[in-house]
Amino acid sequence: MFKKIIIFIMILNLSKLCLSAEFRRIAFFPLENISGITEIPEDIPDRIAEGLNKKYGFEVILPADLRNFLLKNRIRRVGSVTEAQVKGLKRKFKADAVVITWLDLYEKSDNPKIGMGIRLVETETAMVVWSDYVSLTGDDFTTWLGLGKITSIDRLISKALKRLINNFPPSLKKVSTEKALFALERFSLFPLAVQGGATVNTSLHIVSLVESPEKVFLLLGGREWPLKKRQNGWWEGEIESPQEEGHYFARIKILTKAGILHFLDTASYLTIDNTPPKLRLSYENLTFSPNRDGRKDALIVFPKLLSPEDIKLWYFYIYNEKGEIVRRFEGSGDLPLGLAWHGETDEFSQVEEGIYYIEGKCQDKAGNIGITSRKKCTVDNTPPKLHVLMDVKESKAKFDIKYEDVLPISQWELSIIDKDENIYYNLRKENEEIPSKIEVSLPKKKELFFFIEAFDMAGNKTEYKTPLISKKVVAGEKPKKKKKAPTVWDYNF
Repeated sequence: MFKKIIIFIMILNLSKLCLSAEFRRIAFFPLENISGITEIPEDIPDRIAEGLNKKYGFEVILPADLRNFLLKNRIRRVGSVTEAQVKGLKRKFKADAVVITWLDLYEKSDNPKIGMGIRLVETETAMVVWSDYVSLTGDDFTTWLGLGKITSIDRLISKALKRLINNFPPSLKKVSTEKALFALERFSLFPLAVQGGATVNTSLHIVSLVESPEKVFLLLGGREWPLKKRQNGWWEGEIESPQEEGHYFARIKILTKAGILHFLDTASYLTIDNTPPKLRLSYENLTFSPNRDGRKDALIVFPKLLSPEDIKLWYFYIYNEKGEIVRRFEGSGDLPLGLAWHGETDEFSQVEEGIYYIEGKCQDKAGNIGITSRKKCTVDNTPPKLHVLMDVKESKAKFDIKYEDVLPISQWELSIIDKDENIYYNLRKENEEIPSKIEVSLPKKKELFFFIEAFDMAGNKTEYKTPLISKKVVAGEKPKKKKKAPTVWDYNF
């Protein structure tokens, strides 16, 4: 009886050891979208987690639960993970593994398309222990006579998720660090985004538990690149990036002295981007008067990318009619929400009145440069000049008006008022020329005044007030030139 009890206890303890050596608690990173489409279903990792929990009983940690961890550790690229990061997940959440999910194909149409992949990274060694990928189209389900075709992208996603969940192994044994000959402690590609055919530097640190590698190769894009051995387990090299656009996952091939091959997954990829960013500029006040009177004092520019891009550098240049740059503004990172040019030069003096051109450029992280066409703008500080001949009789007043300005009138107003500014006649128009002749019936009142106000398209204003008597007046004088303009660009307003 005593022997039976001992055997039972030993079997029970052994079962606990086997259970503890399996992946049971899995963290799920947010979805990495590399499809180029902005509006996608972000809940794909949550649906996979729910499916694995129901089917196999895995404990799951959802992306929402990792939000603070990702922010605190500045993890922005959710398509890869370092050894330090996975060990942080293990300490913080007691996670046995982390699932990285990506979407590289998403197309809504009569024949929808979906492509998504999944990688399972062990938190002890940061090794990829399992991966899978599913790519489907609506036509894949077409049967005889064209029946069965899927036209709904949501239904196609459900099919793809079901395959990923069904393919997921119900149990995975942890890799014993005692049995693993090599561990990849550090790996880097620099830069991570390049144009096709560019030079990329790579370095990695391999921990050898039994013997040092004889040779190490980087596998990427269907090619094999030998790496040079450095000190203390470091290997380095240069590769030429593939020509075709896409995301290329990197693997490590290790050859031992005995001629045995070992492969390590890096959980990192190289992005090939040959497409320049598409930049669109919209404007306010292409004709403006930088005289700081509060009306159309600046040219406002609103830059916008037509497709999602990681921008490295951006530039905006103002050219004069000779093609010389009079004002430039440069920055890095995200585009500003808006820019305002007050007519200043790089030396912060005021530009001359005339025609200018604005051009925008931006460079993505792969080195592609997108350039907009040059847009014409006009700087004009001269108010409209009005010649008014007034012929006043007892009950009528006739006005002959001549207008001098390069720019059209955008708004004007003519009024007859008394000394207390009571209005007896008012005529106000927008986007219409001032009539050359106007006739007004006058009230039986003394001490009337004539008032006229006009704005041109640049925002320059002319106003004139005078007693209503027969005479000729000239309204509108060219302003004196100001020496200094605002000393900075305005942006992000």
